[in-house]
Amino acid sequence: MKITRVTCDYLTLALTIPVRESQREYGIVLVTIETDAGHRGVGLARHYDEQGLAIRQVVLNDLVPFLERFDDVAAPGRVWHEAMFDLPGTFYRHPTGVLNTALSAVDQALWDVRGQVLGEPVYKLLGGAQDEIEVYATFGFNIYTPDEEVAAAKRIQAQGFRAFKLQGVDDRGGSVAAAAARVRRLRETVGEDAQIILDAHNNYSVYEAIELARLVRPYDVAYIDEPVHARDPAAMRRLREAGTGVRFAGRSRGGSLIDNRDLVDSGGLDLLGQNVIDQGGYTQGVKAAALAEARQMPMVTGGAWHLQNAHLIAAVTNGWMTEYHLLAAALGDTIFIDPMQPADGRLRMSQRPGLGLALNEDAVAEAKRRAIAQRRN
Repeated sequence: MKITRVTCDYLTLALTIPVRESQREYGIVLVTIETDAGHRGVGLARHYDEQGLAIRQVVLNDLVPFLERFDDVAAPGRVWHEAMFDLPGTFYRHPTGVLNTALSAVDQALWDVRGQVLGEPVYKLLGGAQDEIEVYATFGFNIYTPDEEVAAAKRIQAQGFRAFKLQGVDDRGGSVAAAAARVRRLRETVGEDAQIILDAHNNYSVYEAIELARLVRPYDVAYIDEPVHARDPAAMRRLREAGTGVRFAGRSRGGSLIDNRDLVDSGGLDLLGQNVIDQGGYTQGVKAAALAEARQMPMVTGGAWHLQNAHLIAAVTNGWMTEYHLLAAALGDTIFIDPMQPADGRLRMSQRPGLGLALNEDAVAEAKRRAIAQRRN
């Protein structure tokens, strides 16, 4: 089965921020792989202006000629393995940065094709450990006023969510007391039974992260995600050894097996984070899950895109929660036709083959036009 066409496009949508009812631009890079058997797989990458340009160039200029060598593109593990040896720019078989993100998007699309060929959803091909998983709602954007954040929490709690994430706890070097106050208000709003997660966006030094953890411990947070600068395994270990009584999650700097091994073995984590969008797709994600499972460590996903990441969490026995980011979810609801939806804080996995995602062609075309117009301006 041969590739007949690969496309890689910017998509930009104006999405409505809940409560504020104002709009924010949100974009992705969309990769599609079509085959001579009539299958079309889709993969996503993050769209950050010039970074998006670089991802698109790598996909079209480097990965497409590489993919065209394969007689059977429904073998993503073999594609990834040979990329480590034969693809220019893999840096001694260790892809990082833009190349790793581009490979991650292609890997998603290849697994999507594989699932369609075999008539199974991707999560079952990867292990199929769970048919239903927990989700947490990322709603607490750092642009909100305190009153807006409370209103947003009440709104999504009324929709059945039981786990809540505050995004961008505070800016680098900012007041940890202000961040802790956000947690206190959220606990008072959602009650004692709800789970609260903090996404620190790697904004803190070890000292600041220790102080923050001690301040929020009375509010029984589920965990703090990516607390220290640079995704530094040594700093994570120092933080965890401080004995704050709070759990910590983090992702590796890259998506390779070696990156994840070093982070897991650092002793700095209670939960391993992962994201198939830019950390090696599913091929590397299941390997990271196995590393974590061997250390009795649950896996969670962060960085949005639940429609893709849910397949990894559902596949593995130590998969716990995936992130339902309100803006990214709205984008997915726009460009895909009838994607799976959470209910009562859980996500029942779709049984459609592959990723189960059918593109809304009209919405995609409009998002392409919007992205092009923005770049011209």
